[in-house]
Amino acid sequence: MELFKKYYVYIILLVFSIFSIVFVYNDYFLYKTPILKIEEIIEEKYESSIHNEDYYKQRINGIIQNGKYKGRRVTVNNLRSSSGVYDIQVHKNTELMLQISSDMENISIVNVKRDKYLVILLVLFVDSIILVAGKKGLKTIISLLINIIVSALTILVFNKYYNKFNMLLIYLFVSIIFIVLSLVITNKKSKKRVAAIISSIVSLFISFGFCYLVIKIYGKDLYIWSMEYIEVVSDYENYFFVSILLSGLGAIMDIAITISSSLNELIIKNKNIKKTKLLKSGKEIGKDIVGTMSNVMLYTCFTPIIPMLFLAVKNNMTIGNAISYYGELELVTVLCSCISIVLAIPLSLLVSSFVLTKRGDKND
Repeated sequence: MELFKKYYVYIILLVFSIFSIVFVYNDYFLYKTPILKIEEIIEEKYESSIHNEDYYKQRINGIIQNGKYKGRRVTVNNLRSSSGVYDIQVHKNTELMLQISSDMENISIVNVKRDKYLVILLVLFVDSIILVAGKKGLKTIISLLINIIVSALTILVFNKYYNKFNMLLIYLFVSIIFIVLSLVITNKKSKKRVAAIISSIVSLFISFGFCYLVIKIYGKDLYIWSMEYIEVVSDYENYFFVSILLSGLGAIMDIAITISSSLNELIIKNKNIKKTKLLKSGKEIGKDIVGTMSNVMLYTCFTPIIPMLFLAVKNNMTIGNAISYYGELELVTVLCSCISIVLAIPLSLLVSSFVLTKRGDKND
């Protein structure tokens, strides 16, 4: 009993992790789509070759795990290429989502069931953040869950009242909710939390406002139409502005809380510290942050288009043209995010120093 009291958090975490993984490996009953577990793959080379690629026919044998065909052995055909770019990659024990006709004459592959991989990664994330950060890690997870729920509700509301609300205005309001909820949940009540919230909101709106005006004036030739599914969105320009708004949100909050926490510690250590020295120290902290955070935004925004850039260059397109055609919007997003980061540092310094020190103090 004493052992349980001492390590109850870790025991609960272990039980939760094992239960989650075991459950997702046996959650076929949650799916309406038939799930096939592969037992055998018979492969033979296809006769024709297109674009210097070899093609292979696959006969996939397996057992259906759910629905009215549960337990039935079926065979489904698949075609794969040597490049594997557009193929569904399968191997023994892979679970496939199928489309089956009423007479079971036509069976085709819809997709691969991947939820178990997602849950394993999720369990590793939850376990690691709680083991490393303790209660603060748990608060971070709660904050993430709440923000996901807010995001889902926003999408549902916007979908229902599509013609009545402006997408950009909705997300300007939602971004404030994200900031307040994230910082309130993950940080205890204090002046540094107030400073971080105000700094984040001020930095976000000033930096976004600057980028919005520049793009409105000079960005009329941007390939906004090249964004995925943009043809179903009437206010496609706002769709792009929302992506810019949200892309730098996390970085701005990180800078705001880092600077406010640092200045708060300096004030605690030396209550008579002058504002000039406080701002100078904060400036040095900001210099260390700006480089790493800019690189984070570059990798985050550019990663999704790297495969497309490789394919474009392999098909004899110059790297400049490839980036211009496929990565122009991502490049604009990166630059806007970097501007947000750079502006967030002095703004966070000014707001934090104002909030954390008394107005009218003799050191002012």
